[in-house]
Amino acid sequence: MSLRSDRRWFPVLGLLVATAATPAPQEECLSCHGSVEGIQAAAESLGAQHASGRLSALVVTVSPDSVHASLACGDCHPRASQVPHPKGMSRENPCLGCHEDAAAAVSRSVHKDPLGQGSFRAQCWHCHGAHDVRPSQDPKSSLAPANVAGTCLHCHNKQEYLVGVHGHGVQLAGLDLAATCVSCHGGHDILPAKDPASHVHRLSVPTTCGTCHRRVTEVYLASVHGQNLSASNRDVPTCTDCHAAHATLDPLLPRFRNVSPEMCARCHADPKVAGKYGLRAEVFDTYVADFHGTTAELFVATSPDQPLNKAVCYDCHGYHDVESVRQLGIEKVEERLLKRCQACHPRASKKFLSAWTAHYVPDRERYPLIYYVRLFYQVVIPSTVGFFLAYIALDVWARRRQRRPQ
Repeated sequence: MSLRSDRRWFPVLGLLVATAATPAPQEECLSCHGSVEGIQAAAESLGAQHASGRLSALVVTVSPDSVHASLACGDCHPRASQVPHPKGMSRENPCLGCHEDAAAAVSRSVHKDPLGQGSFRAQCWHCHGAHDVRPSQDPKSSLAPANVAGTCLHCHNKQEYLVGVHGHGVQLAGLDLAATCVSCHGGHDILPAKDPASHVHRLSVPTTCGTCHRRVTEVYLASVHGQNLSASNRDVPTCTDCHAAHATLDPLLPRFRNVSPEMCARCHADPKVAGKYGLRAEVFDTYVADFHGTTAELFVATSPDQPLNKAVCYDCHGYHDVESVRQLGIEKVEERLLKRCQACHPRASKKFLSAWTAHYVPDRERYPLIYYVRLFYQVVIPSTVGFFLAYIALDVWARRRQRRPQ
């Protein structure tokens, strides 16, 4: 039996033909939104007027590689079936219907609506894209490691990230494992740094950095700084105090070594901080006054990128493993210090350490010999210079007086 002889198939065939002849809903939408000309023609037919910049914003390019490629336009824009489209559609967020968890996280983040009216300061498509949403593993995604900084920098003026070691790693070296904005700040749950639940809260910074720098973080948390930070002491330095948050300098570069004493001085030369813990605020001044510190300051002022071969703070005190001198005791301190001195002075003995005043300013109680020698020179040198200046002045006065006619 043929289809031609059986008339019962005619309604089915007619339905198939009608379906094939009718454009798909997406094609229907793209007949207007596929080009500026199409939008302009539709607007003119409806008697609507749009600025030229607005027309280009309404053009839609649907990517077959989008994670939403299987969705129809009406799935995200159900009210678009009404022509002309209802007012306010462009201000609606179609993502909320499927991504409730992400929306709830954003509504608690820094990107929430400051007026509490349900909108977001940064809408979903500002970060993920609109009709070309791709997986973050896709190199063309706006959230791929190489593109995250560019996405965030549209709003946040943190260009210094691009010149930091992390920015160089992602942008120049192509290291997708290097830290990007979302690695430290989070994705949908970005909170202010003052919020205790924030990834970049002062007490949480080691945990955040430890996601990549696990071994270093373990060493830091066991140090005198890390132990105090774990006890909620906000005065001690955390990772970003020494390495900076965005313009993170490569610690292997000479510049980092050269400026490290000033880095330590931000806390240890502050009289308020030092006095609070019974420390001496003159440690930086005494370091700068000796040969090592004077040379380091000279390098910073003249050639900050030239390698420095003189001792800086962390050569003696350690990097992330800084320990309390009080807890170690004088014998352990001298033992470690001697090993450090012998790295540059191989023939140094224990007596070599007696030439150093241990960041103390000599006085009558401590290092009295040095104190009185210094006092002697502080008196003798100005007195000698003053005496000869007075002698010269008197001599000049006497000679001028003798030349006057009698």
